[in-house]
Amino acid sequence: MTHKLTLRKKLIPNNRSAHLAIIVGVSGFIYGLIFTIPFPLTKFYATIPPVDYTKLTRYSPAGFIAYVVGICLLFGLYLWAIRLTAPTDGPRKKEGEALTGSQASAVSGRFVFVSSTFLAAISVLSYPLTAIDLFIYAIRTRGWVLYQHNPLATAPAELYAGDPWLGLAGEWLDAPSPYGPVWELLSLGAFYLSGADFLPHLLALKIVAMLAYLGCVWLVYKTIQLIQPAWTIAGTVALAWSPLVLLESVQNGHNDIIMAFFMLAAVWVYVKWITDHQAAGGNRAIVSMLLICFFLALSILVKFVTIIVVPFFLLALAMPQPNWWRRSGVIGLSGLTVTILVVAAMLPFWPGRENWAVLKAGSQAGRSLLALLILGLRELFGLNFAFDFSRNLILVIFALIYLYFLWQTITRMRPAAVSRFGPTLPIVPSFYVLFWYVLLAAPVFHAWYLLWFLPLAPLVFPNRRPFMASTVFSITALLMIPYFETVRVWYPALLENQFIGHLVGIPLLIGPPLLALLWPLAPTENSEV
Repeated sequence: MTHKLTLRKKLIPNNRSAHLAIIVGVSGFIYGLIFTIPFPLTKFYATIPPVDYTKLTRYSPAGFIAYVVGICLLFGLYLWAIRLTAPTDGPRKKEGEALTGSQASAVSGRFVFVSSTFLAAISVLSYPLTAIDLFIYAIRTRGWVLYQHNPLATAPAELYAGDPWLGLAGEWLDAPSPYGPVWELLSLGAFYLSGADFLPHLLALKIVAMLAYLGCVWLVYKTIQLIQPAWTIAGTVALAWSPLVLLESVQNGHNDIIMAFFMLAAVWVYVKWITDHQAAGGNRAIVSMLLICFFLALSILVKFVTIIVVPFFLLALAMPQPNWWRRSGVIGLSGLTVTILVVAAMLPFWPGRENWAVLKAGSQAGRSLLALLILGLRELFGLNFAFDFSRNLILVIFALIYLYFLWQTITRMRPAAVSRFGPTLPIVPSFYVLFWYVLLAAPVFHAWYLLWFLPLAPLVFPNRRPFMASTVFSITALLMIPYFETVRVWYPALLENQFIGHLVGIPLLIGPPLLALLWPLAPTENSEV
């Protein structure tokens, strides 16, 4: 027995750095073996119509098992990494104060960043296995460059019928871009840098997503250093090594990670300013406010959902002011600045209200609580009533949740509360309203929507609730993909009867994260309900 223990210690050194290196190596092996090597982008990118993981594996039990086991192993390794890097004792440390004992970081920030680059690079060459958005990004840009079609106003179906890549548009053939001009300009830049060839353009878009992912990792690292330095490594790992973040941002190439990058940039500027609140006045305050407004506008101009968190940032900007008169002025000027930036950027691209894809998205429902309610009520009350009633009910519930967090933020707006609530004042409510929106109110659910709020969860450590809820939601979101795409094919009754199919899937999707969000936890210093 002694010899066996000695051999194990030689093979696996008993220290955190070695264990984390093993986690990175094994995770990289899983990403490569299951998600990249069998499905290279260079081999499958021209498959028309586009395919996904289930079609590529022909709905086989082996493909199903490989996906589920791979996801479970990745999350197991991920949670092990969080446990290794999380501080285990001691009170909150101030910026610049040395950490001792079990609070000391197991590894450097450089190791986390390099390992994150390694994990992301593995997925760059992978075919986007669970979404075709990468292709439609490129097709809309082709229409803009080759046929001078405004991507926000023109659906791919209106392009030249002989375009060789038009068949990759899939179900988005008749949909103009629901994104903002900043995203379309980034895709345009990738188009020209890639030499206007389709495959290089796809790879360039993936590299843009990878750079945004690494930018998010850096911003989370720098922000946690200012708020909770003891949690810097654990919080950065919580974002950087998340399987959902890596799969949806780099492998599938979703632009949501770019929206999150600009939102996190606004958070970092705010935290940097508020933690140095002795310089809250004068030119420093004006520059900080302008930068925050600028980054919020850029985030909105990638994907418009950031609009719902802007009020929390405006309230936070006004917090240091001594009275409500001056606070109202800061809120008004900041809100006006964001509005002017967004409107000015949208004007050259404006498709008209009747053609704006963002408004049309509200008329759809799928794989969501809304879809389940509609399917359950339509036989009794008809489709139109079921849709309107279900949508309005969910919107009322979400509005009440939103107003609760808005009121909670307002009640904390006191100059005396800057030291306690200031750094996280916009972060906590922004996380919760985005979480609740994706969980309840999004008419069509997609796993990459979790990128809207997941980067905010590590910023409120040591409060564990947002991280726990985000992780559980990440697991159910990724595991529901093979249920909807494979299991329902195996059991046609689940596919033919949409209500039964959703009645099984939707509670499994939203039930566990709902419990993780609301289940009582042992109180911590920064516990939030």
